[in-house]
Amino acid sequence: MDLKNINLMNDALFKAMMCHENNRVLVIDFLHSVTGIDKEILHKSTFVGGEEISKRKLSTKKQITDTTVLFENKKRIIVEMNQFYKKTLFDKNASYAFSVIIENTYKNIEEYPKVTLINIDNFNRFKTDRPILYFKIRDEEGNIETKMYESIHLVLANMNNSKYNIDKEIKNFALFLKQKDLETMKKEYEGDERYMAAIRTVADLTTDPNLIGYYDYEEERERELRVEKFYARKAGREEGIKEGEQKGIQEGINTANIEIAKKMLLKEKSVEEIMEFTNLSFDAIENLRKAFDNK
Repeated sequence: MDLKNINLMNDALFKAMMCHENNRVLVIDFLHSVTGIDKEILHKSTFVGGEEISKRKLSTKKQITDTTVLFENKKRIIVEMNQFYKKTLFDKNASYAFSVIIENTYKNIEEYPKVTLINIDNFNRFKTDRPILYFKIRDEEGNIETKMYESIHLVLANMNNSKYNIDKEIKNFALFLKQKDLETMKKEYEGDERYMAAIRTVADLTTDPNLIGYYDYEEERERELRVEKFYARKAGREEGIKEGEQKGIQEGINTANIEIAKKMLLKEKSVEEIMEFTNLSFDAIENLRKAFDNK
């Protein structure tokens, strides 16, 4: 992992940093500022990186959160780091929250759970200048229908907007996630022991061979997906392009998809997850799996 190009929005590094015991005070201060939940209650909660949510159907795709904070009274905070925008992204994240609500409601109908979903968004999906957006389920007259669910979006691109009075803890934590260079981070956060502890944690995580492998895999996958989308858009925009050139681009895209699928198979990712990221068919992925098994 390149210490001059740290990516705290990477799934692997974000989960590890959020759940590390050395960062507990910093993360709790951030969550308290976002949700208003008492710090003492947050200190007694359990932090889980990559919680697998129970599936209602066998055919349902595996649901794994980025970070979950569990409380004794069935309440949860789900924190999702959204580095890149995808069309179904928010539906997917919301489905995590509602899966938890449904699961716990079936278990004990007398005690309804509450789930707060925090989306940290590295883009401006709603085309707003606001740094923070709050969503609740309301009826046609605007009244809140249920207190079981709320969604909070932190728009990283707007965190420096002086038009709004942004809570200092939220702003500092959000801007910290955008940092790339550990040495620069040490200078910028010198004197704040909470952030210095987080920086030391990140530095330690860069030597963890298991994390490095997953981190590099995620970064390479994102790069390949961005290249694939770029060429797909380019192919769509260039009218009059020769048929041979179009075929070459398509073959390049298919080749990139196959290579991504191979790497995901080696990481024992599910067929459904591979289909989502590569757009390859179920049969194509199964054929790749069989080819690996026959080696």
